[in-house]
Amino acid sequence: MAILILGIILLFFRPRDEVGRKKVAPCTPEKVFTQVIEASRPRILEIWQDGDKFISKPNFNCPKELQFSKEVGSSYYECQPHFWQCYWQGGVIEHPEIETKLFGQTYHLRAKPSFTPIEEFSEEPRYYKTVKMPGFKIKYGYLIEFEVREIPGISQHMILPDVCRDTYLPQRIYGYGSGNDLKGSEGFIWDNFDRNLFLDKFYVSNQRVNEWRLLTGKNEKVIKNPSQWPLPALLNQKEQKQYCSFFGKRLMEAKLFDASFMIPGDQLNHLPAKVLRPQTPWQRDIGKTFLGMSRINEDYQLTPLDCQLAQVEGCPEKRFTTDSSGWVGINHGLGFYPEALVNDIEPEKNLKLSSKLLPASSPWHELGLRSSWKGEQESSLPVAFRCYEEVVK
Repeated sequence: MAILILGIILLFFRPRDEVGRKKVAPCTPEKVFTQVIEASRPRILEIWQDGDKFISKPNFNCPKELQFSKEVGSSYYECQPHFWQCYWQGGVIEHPEIETKLFGQTYHLRAKPSFTPIEEFSEEPRYYKTVKMPGFKIKYGYLIEFEVREIPGISQHMILPDVCRDTYLPQRIYGYGSGNDLKGSEGFIWDNFDRNLFLDKFYVSNQRVNEWRLLTGKNEKVIKNPSQWPLPALLNQKEQKQYCSFFGKRLMEAKLFDASFMIPGDQLNHLPAKVLRPQTPWQRDIGKTFLGMSRINEDYQLTPLDCQLAQVEGCPEKRFTTDSSGWVGINHGLGFYPEALVNDIEPEKNLKLSSKLLPASSPWHELGLRSSWKGEQESSLPVAFRCYEEVVK
């Protein structure tokens, strides 16, 4: 098995001869093939990681795979297997190929529709297959296959990992809770030294849960409407934990949530003498934000910028927006959807209640404040979730 690094990580498998094709001369064609792949990696990575560059173009047309909407942020299209399918079946460019000049010759690299159709999406062969790989550092990814027009008889499989989904939580001392509802002036202090924690940037979407359903043979539960795929998946608590566990992860913890949104006073000092607890992800004092102003002025009018920071009642709904990003890069600290959390410090406080269901003046719009959730979805309280992964060296 040969391994090649493309930007972050791409895992390649040994090229194989096509069935029914005459074998080429040993070594030389395979070496040229591998070098063409290596020379093409910037373009491969652009298509895989930066699908948002293409989806708003006039010729974009993949109604069965993606439906472009201004209400969906660009992050949804990054490391997006449905965009990969769309691109190679001609939904962006009529005859998609990656053109690479090497050794005075021009080569044309193209993906192959090598995989069985997913009937829940379309009847066309797939340009990828979602795979789970227990025992590997990359636990899941998307199997693809490439060929080069000028080097017939050889193709190569690769694994595209989802490097766009999560972000690293720096190792340091953190606080939990608002600091006002816990005993002691400092409240609860903890640290993640010698732990490598990666947190999901966004809520788990219907599209991600579709992949889980297909991998576990629950095809009848797949959501078929592409317009619903960017929405947060509304699973009960048991299903949320099962989903995270299947991919080697865990349901987000309350203390990790606080750590990812409460920006430290000194980011370079990992052992601060005092741990601050900001009231919002973007301003330490909530009184200086639109949330605080709304509490004292009942006539306060929300602005588009307010709604980008925290989608509260009265804001137009958007998904995968990064305007609400916390200091480590995860999103939706306040507002948006109620969010399920595991809380090993105060088990009954397992819900971030701040959400689009509450007006800007609600006292629940503040970091560290939590309510309780019984674990079942209700129409009046749609609860989103996300996962985290601890990588052990």
